[in-house]
Amino acid sequence: MSKKRKRISRRRLAGQRVMAHVPTFHLETGSYKPVTAARRYIAETTINAPAVVNVRRNEHTTDRFFWGEKGLFSAQYAEENHFLFPSLRSIVEAVGEHNMFEGLELTADDWEEIEEYEYAFV
Repeated sequence: MSKKRKRISRRRLAGQRVMAHVPTFHLETGSYKPVTAARRYIAETTINAPAVVNVRRNEHTTDRFFWGEKGLFSAQYAEENHFLFPSLRSIVEAVGEHNMFEGLELTADDWEEIEEYEYAFV
């Protein structure tokens, strides 16, 4: 019996396209937990928001974090809710919404949900 592939939401695909324009930093955890390692790295190197920090836990696992205006978030959360972050919104405006989301055809429900959060900035 073949395994069904999980469908990735269009909202997350749109967020991945936006996050592709954000600078990415890579580091090892060392003796710290991944979140602590990411926070220490950001503090030591004074990274400006927005940024993605990839923290390698071991040879098999990498944790992804999004450094935004209000703090550190899971990269998956930032992808799914990219419209909540003003810095990601400015990237969409700079590149152009039509160019950024071309071919995705978000459903009406997705756009209604995005408009619902229009004034709720994180």
